Amino acid sequence: MTTTLNRARTVCRAAFVTTLLVFLALATILVGTQLAGVVLMRPGWVSWASQALLTPSITAAVVFGLVAFISGYLMPKTSQGTES
Repeated sequence: MTTTLNRARTVCRAAFVTTLLVFLALATILVGTQLAGVVLMRPGWVSWASQALLTPSITAAVVFGLVAFISGYLMPKTSQGTES
């Protein structure tokens, strides 16, 4: 049981990091492209970034949230100290 739990924790940790990086990369590209479009006065860039990257960014954020939620149940609990 411990080996299976350790594997599950390792997989969840890897999935957590991977989905976080994918979400951050997509969101950064989305915002960077829109910012460049505004600065360079290219409305097509702003529209393209929104049409092409908004749905994948939101999907990646949802997957990241689900992985984080599941990981919360699999990670070891830390001992809480007494508060004075």
